Amino acid sequence: MSSLRIEQLFGVKGYVAAVTGGCSGLGFMICKGLVENGAKVYVLSLPTDPIDKTVAKLNEIGQPYGGSAIGPSRRPDQRPRDAARPPLLQRGDPTGPARGLRRVEGPLAELQASLWSAQPGDWTDTFAVNTTAHYFLSVALLPLLAAAAETGQHHGRGAVVVTSSCASMHNATNVDLTSYAASKAATDHLVRLLAAKFSRFYVRVAGTNPGFVPSNMNPVGEEGNMFSALFDKVPAKRPGNAADIAGAVLYLASRAGSYINGVSLCIDGGRVLLANGQE
Repeated sequence: MSSLRIEQLFGVKGYVAAVTGGCSGLGFMICKGLVENGAKVYVLSLPTDPIDKTVAKLNEIGQPYGGSAIGPSRRPDQRPRDAARPPLLQRGDPTGPARGLRRVEGPLAELQASLWSAQPGDWTDTFAVNTTAHYFLSVALLPLLAAAAETGQHHGRGAVVVTSSCASMHNATNVDLTSYAASKAATDHLVRLLAAKFSRFYVRVAGTNPGFVPSNMNPVGEEGNMFSALFDKVPAKRPGNAADIAGAVLYLASRAGSYINGVSLCIDGGRVLLANGQE
C-alpha cells in the first residue's frame, strides 16, 4: 500500500527539473522550492541574467537538503544549430512580456487610439515568448520526459508545468492587456493540446495561472506599480508569494499530482472572481 505521508506525496528529492526564467520572479521561486526539497534544477534564462550568481545561491540553499542547481553549459561563442529557435526559448521572467501595457480610459476615440498604439511586432513577440516557446521547449525535452515517465510516472516524474497567467481567465478592461491575455489564453489551450499529444507516453502537461506575484514585470510594493490599488481587492488581501508558487509546482510535479493532466491551476487569491469589467 502506498504511503500517504507528506514527504512521499509531495517529495521531489532526486527529481531533475529545467526551469526557464530561473534568475528572477516566479522562475526563481520555483527553483528555490525545488532545490529546498532535494531536486536537481537546470536554470535556464537570458544570457544577460546573473545565471552564475543565481546558481551559486540556489546551491547554497539546496545543499542542506540534497538539492542542487546547474547553469547552461554552452560557451558564449557557441551557436545553436537552429538560430531561429533560441530567442523563443529565452525569457527574463516566466510570466512573459506584456508589451505596450497601458491603462484604457475615456471615450471611443481614446479607446481606439490606445488599441491602435499596439504594434504587430508587440503581438508577435508576446506570443513567441508566452506561447510558442513553451511548445518548442516541451518538444525538445520530450525524449527525456518520456524516459522519466516510463520508470517514474507513478511518482509524478515526466511532467511539464507551464506558467500562464490569470489574465487569460478574466476580461478586465481598465488596463489594456489584450495581446498578453490572448497569448496566455493560447498557452492555457496549449497545455491541453500537448497533454493530448504526449498522452501515449503519459508525459503529463499541466499549467499554473498566477495572479499578482512579485516579479520583474510586476514589482509589487514599488512606487508607480499600476496594479498596487488592486491588491486589497483580491479576496486574499495580499499578492502571492514564493510559498504559493512553489507549493503549486511541487504538487503538480510530485506523486500528489501524478494523476493530474491537461489542466491548469489558478493561483490568484481569488482575483478572477472579481477581475471583470473595470476591476
